[in-house]
Amino acid sequence: MPTLYSPQAYHLLTYSTLLGSNLYQTFLVGPLSFSCLPRPQFATLQITLLPAFFSLQTALPVLLALTWPGKKIAGVGGTGVLRGGDGVSGLMRREEGFFWTALVPIAMMFSTSALNLILLGPWTTSIMRKRKHQGGFTSTCPLLGKKEAREIEIAG
Repeated sequence: MPTLYSPQAYHLLTYSTLLGSNLYQTFLVGPLSFSCLPRPQFATLQITLLPAFFSLQTALPVLLALTWPGKKIAGVGGTGVLRGGDGVSGLMRREEGFFWTALVPIAMMFSTSALNLILLGPWTTSIMRKRKHQGGFTSTCPLLGKKEAREIEIAG
């Protein structure tokens, strides 16, 4: 039960969620849906998914900073060095050594995700809505056979 009250567990869960969702969206969902769906359906999927994805990517770095465990979990060569200063206050203290190694990367994750959520996402979505019905469909989907791809191309 002590794990439920430890910020380290929530920090690790938050980091894992952030990393896993990035890898899943970037290397699986995006390329597969682009190659398997006709352009209008792909645009609809992206218009629906990206705001939720960017919201998650903006909120998780904040949660990472709030659950900062305040000590090294593992150091170079597996040697852990105990340090104080958990939470955001520990990240901001330069003497703890976490300012450049943790706070700056977390702040960059937050700022780029917020930029995607507030500015680039809506801008891209408006462009996708304008171009939604342009062009044909050529499937490069490894999951579809030639017959299924041709049927989608004719229907789309």
